[in-house]
Amino acid sequence: MTRRAKPPWHGCPTRYAAGIIGDKWCFLLLRDVLLHGKRSYSEFLESPERISTNILANRLAKLEESGLFDRQIDPRKGSRVLYFPTHKARALLPAFLGMMVWSTQFDDQTEAPDSFAATFLEDPNACVAWYENEIDKVDAKISG
Repeated sequence: MTRRAKPPWHGCPTRYAAGIIGDKWCFLLLRDVLLHGKRSYSEFLESPERISTNILANRLAKLEESGLFDRQIDPRKGSRVLYFPTHKARALLPAFLGMMVWSTQFDDQTEAPDSFAATFLEDPNACVAWYENEIDKVDAKISG
């Protein structure tokens, strides 16, 4: 019996995206970096989903290798590593926010404020710009 070769993860847009962010932990780490301003390993460990340390290290490496996170030494404390969203990660914001709006419509236990979906649907570009600005604020605070 011959085995069919698996297709490469590039080429098909859905397969490419799923190969990078289709894992729940990668998706949640992107949330933490893009929306919650988290940058350090210890901050990621504090997330309510309780990721294990071995999975966290693996997914951070994967997101860095995929070009979504930029790994840097903390200029305020040289023994700490920080993860910054790259342009490639920030380009996910419109889709990421759109999926969150979808979730608010179908998750009867959503934790999103009532105003979130309405704000995004009213002016998606302004909503994305607001989050972009918040990312810039976090990064500027770290850089000094």
